[in-house]
Amino acid sequence: MNDVVTLEPWSPWPLVIPGVILVAAVVASVLGTRLRRKRVREMGYLGFLIAALAAFAMMWTLSSIWDSKQRVEALTQLGYLTPTFGGGMSFAAGTTGVVPFQAVHGAERVRGVLRPLGGDQWQVTLVEDAEED
Repeated sequence: MNDVVTLEPWSPWPLVIPGVILVAAVVASVLGTRLRRKRVREMGYLGFLIAALAAFAMMWTLSSIWDSKQRVEALTQLGYLTPTFGGGMSFAAGTTGVVPFQAVHGAERVRGVLRPLGGDQWQVTLVEDAEED
């Protein structure tokens, strides 16, 4: 079974909030320096640091959460129940590697991978279990 699913990319619009705080912090530090107000300048520095760290943390976590949720919804629409994903993702030359998963399809537990086809398209491929003697 080789189905193709479309996973929508993450939209970074939530990063606007730390961006606005970042700009306000720069303005506060510039005004604090020009007006020789040490507290205002230091609050600007602190605001800049907090906004930059918040933007990085949001970018890291929100995009990962979005991607995981998109994968679960796509597999659920294909009839896979309770999909879980492996942690091994490799990034080589700007491309995403295969994403292993396990799920229940029908009454049996199956394993498979999501292979990137380019853009938003991913191919769902089941992996056959090798029987041991």
